[in-house]
Amino acid sequence: MVTIIDVARKAGVSPKTVSNVVNNRPVVRPATRERVQEVIRELEYRPSAAARSLVTRTRRLIGFLLADIKNPAYPEMVEAIASQTHQNGFMLLLCNTGRDPVEEDHYVNLLIEQQVDGVIISSSGAEGRAAGILSRRGIQVVLFNRHPKVFNENYVGVDNEGGGYSAAGYLLALGHTRIAFFRGEPGSSTSEEREAGFRRALLENGVPMDDSQFIFGDFRVGKSREAATALLTRRDRPTAIFAANDVMAIAVMDVALRLGLRVPEDLAVVGFDDIPIASSSPIGLTTVRSDLRTMAEEATRLLLELVRDPHHPGHLNPIRKILPVALQIRRTSGGRVGDPVRSPPPPASTA
Repeated sequence: MVTIIDVARKAGVSPKTVSNVVNNRPVVRPATRERVQEVIRELEYRPSAAARSLVTRTRRLIGFLLADIKNPAYPEMVEAIASQTHQNGFMLLLCNTGRDPVEEDHYVNLLIEQQVDGVIISSSGAEGRAAGILSRRGIQVVLFNRHPKVFNENYVGVDNEGGGYSAAGYLLALGHTRIAFFRGEPGSSTSEEREAGFRRALLENGVPMDDSQFIFGDFRVGKSREAATALLTRRDRPTAIFAANDVMAIAVMDVALRLGLRVPEDLAVVGFDDIPIASSSPIGLTTVRSDLRTMAEEATRLLLELVRDPHHPGHLNPIRKILPVALQIRRTSGGRVGDPVRSPPPPASTA
């Protein structure tokens, strides 16, 4: 294995000079820098990450803890986080828990063992143990998209409640009163906040609610299909469905079509997230758009700032950054297809 001493000896300089070149410090003469870089290429020298971490006190390693990589909303977010970390000289360690608490504990231990500089967590349930464990170890944490019921970490998300309110309000404006809501994973803040917005819209418009219109879809295709089949074969089936994510909304549409129902003539359907397939011509799903890429980039940017700056205000007073959402009207709701309808203004970010 080629060492920094080997490079220094062949280039006729000190190891310190090689280190300055490798770390791009502007203290080396151009001619010397060029000679050292040529030797580095010739010997195929690769700096030791472990050695560098002893000097810089950073591993340049970021973890991303997520719940379900099969969710179509995640690839765009993962790509954005990976791109952002790479551009800033960090590596990304991807940890897919599969919603398994045992797997989450395993990955938390792995992240601690690897001495990562920070972790973005998108798998938080109601308890959110992972964030607390990592924070107590001195590892910087940013909660992303989801958060536990009680938390004291920096957080980047979207206006879920405002989006749920807009979606339900739009269906009410179209004349629907029998509207079902498809819930996501139990304990998920995204599902609960979207449901809160849905309930607020119905309450403000004097539309009665009962338990039968709140359906468990678990954010997944299989469970949503089973639930939709039971719901849509009832004599008092709803005329509209608002699902807490697009995956469930598309699963509902599939079941409706199999049962001979027309979308949107017999059943209006609205989702949440605006995953790439939602806007495709065969689907044309009306949905609440949350800018997944921007949300991922904001979370990564905040985490890197916390890692690099020990005086960042987020160390003392956790930042809550809430991004706006917009209702994208397409064919599945039966309304006029046009420009996005903005949701109510989101809560202001706090620091």
